[in-house]
Amino acid sequence: MQKWGLLFFFLFIASIGQSKLLAQDSIAKQEEKEIIYDTSENLNPPVFSKEIIDEYKKDNAFNYTEKTVEENWWSQFQNWLWELWLKFWHWLVGDFEAGGFISFLVHVLPYLILLAIIVFVVWLFYKLNPGATFFKSKEKPGVFFSEEEEIIKSKNIRKLIEKALANKDYRLAVRYYYLLILKKLTDAEIINYEFDKTNSEYFSEINSEKLNSGFRKVTTLYDYIWYGSFAVTETDYKKAEHTFNALENQIPKTID
Repeated sequence: MQKWGLLFFFLFIASIGQSKLLAQDSIAKQEEKEIIYDTSENLNPPVFSKEIIDEYKKDNAFNYTEKTVEENWWSQFQNWLWELWLKFWHWLVGDFEAGGFISFLVHVLPYLILLAIIVFVVWLFYKLNPGATFFKSKEKPGVFFSEEEEIIKSKNIRKLIEKALANKDYRLAVRYYYLLILKKLTDAEIINYEFDKTNSEYFSEINSEKLNSGFRKVTTLYDYIWYGSFAVTETDYKKAEHTFNALENQIPKTID
């Protein structure tokens, strides 16, 4: 089992040195050829004049001098991998004949594995389709509202007040009533509601002196009751409700 595991480990790296083995086999086969001499009689060797030989020397087409290519680190690495690949096969199956089935497998298998890897990468790229993910338009994030904004923009505040009163949570009822006032002022386009605005900013937006004075009163009540650390009784709420109701009646009516 370990042998076959190592086999798959070396399959890919073996393809790097494959061309070198083919070249070495070709040279080896050329060296194995028998040299045949012509033994015919009355042979006269050709005679070339020095001038003709000098002309041939000047022609690069007749320059058969082999240049020795110095090995760099990459070629040395390829040689090392290929030798390691061959040693692995000798360890796996022992010695094998050149031109036999094992030799054919050693030569061809790295290319088949490399082809399989390329096919797998192409398939994986097609399957994952990263291009579509990259160019896909991002979905617009949903609008985030704070709790106060959610209540003012989308809730029935009247029902929230009634529910708080039914539960005798007068402090919460005061909060809802104050949010109702903010909503009505916004709907009447007297103020421009924003969650992070201060009370002073709202005061400066209300041009009507009467509305401004009433809004200052309900703001003071709201701050006192909602942020105060004491219990709010029904009597306390009734007093606050009277002030809220008076301001509400002063705000111009809008069509819902």
